[in-house]
Amino acid sequence: MAKNVNEMIDAASKGDGIVNSASTAIIATRVEKSVYDEVLAIGPLKNGIMQYHDSANIISVRANALFDVDGNERTDLQFTTTQKSVVVACAGTTDLPVAEEAALTLSLSGVQVTRVYDCGVAGLHRILTALPKLRDPDVGCVLVCAGMDGALPSVVGGLVDVPVVAIPTSVGYGVSLGGISALLTMLNSCSPGVGVVNVDNGFGGAVWAMKCLRQQ
Repeated sequence: MAKNVNEMIDAASKGDGIVNSASTAIIATRVEKSVYDEVLAIGPLKNGIMQYHDSANIISVRANALFDVDGNERTDLQFTTTQKSVVVACAGTTDLPVAEEAALTLSLSGVQVTRVYDCGVAGLHRILTALPKLRDPDVGCVLVCAGMDGALPSVVGGLVDVPVVAIPTSVGYGVSLGGISALLTMLNSCSPGVGVVNVDNGFGGAVWAMKCLRQQ
């Protein structure tokens, strides 16, 4: 894949020099650190530079063509970015791995991300304090990760006028059923404009958000 990105960038540099940011993103999700270490031990990549993101269990690869001969990022390329940004919110710190999977997928694809973490309904004042970020005119979509009762996306959906992507997480006790209770809450949300992805699917939620932005 890195070879394909290199070829795309080389073609762009011979033309208008404009590169689609999303097309440069090479991402592997749900990768344990031990697996990354094994891959790293094989040796350096031929066509790109690999990096591990501990907070999200993601491996990203940046193609060699993005850098000059001195290893610095090239300044002669222009990258297309979406005009709107995305807010990634999560109810509690235990939701962070899923939230970071979503946030990093977006940022690695050239989307500007604002993080609003630890703002669950158990302390409702926290999400109200974040209203200026949620309602910023540059925001085109909000992703909300929550486990337990999964109520936060409904609250956010009633506070903003942009699409809300709800991501249930497998955080909770007893009859939370590995995130199923949060999933059912989100599916039954009375707030219009809230869509739901599968449990712990930060990557899927991020891609959905990008598709929302393309329609704006």
